[in-house]
Amino acid sequence: MTDAALLHADVGAWSLAALADRALFDRLYVTVAAAIADRLSAKVHFNVEARGRAFADWIDSLQGVDDEEIDDRHFIGACASLIASLARHRIVAYSAIARDPPDRLVDAALNYPNEVTALAGGAAVYLLKVRELTGTDPSVPLSALVVENAAANLNRSADAAVHFRELLQLSTPWS
Repeated sequence: MTDAALLHADVGAWSLAALADRALFDRLYVTVAAAIADRLSAKVHFNVEARGRAFADWIDSLQGVDDEEIDDRHFIGACASLIASLARHRIVAYSAIARDPPDRLVDAALNYPNEVTALAGGAAVYLLKVRELTGTDPSVPLSALVVENAAANLNRSADAAVHFRELLQLSTPWS
C-alpha cells in the first residue's frame, strides 16, 4: 500500500512530530496519494480545505498527552488518530485512466479513496518507525480483498482506525 520511495524516505521527515508541521503533513498526504494514483494508473484530485480540517482534527486529537508519558501505545494511538482524521474528511478522489482488465484494488481505491489513502498514510508512518526500531519491514503484501475490507471497515466507522495494524496485517515489535 505504500510506495517504495516513501519507505526509503528519511524517517525523521515522516515522524509524528514532523507531521505536526502543516506543510510536512500535506507533503505526506500528497506523496501517499500520488503513489496510490501511480500504482492504479489513476488521476488524483484533492480538496485542500478538507485536508486542512483533517490536519486540525488530528492535532486536536493529540492534545493533553504529557511528553514524559509517551510510549508505544501513544505512538500507535497517534497513527490511528491520523488515519481516522484523514478518513473522516472527503480529501481525495481518484479517477481511473485505464481499466483493462477489471482490478479489485482499483475498485477499492475508487470506491473508498479517503479510506485507502488514510490507511496508507498512517501505515507509512507506522512502518517507517518500526523499521527504524527493528531494521525489518513489518508489512506483508496485501490482497485487494484485504485492502477493500480494511477500507470498508474504516468507511463504516472511523473508529475502526484503532485496529489499523490488524486490518493491514502489520506486525509489531511491542507486545
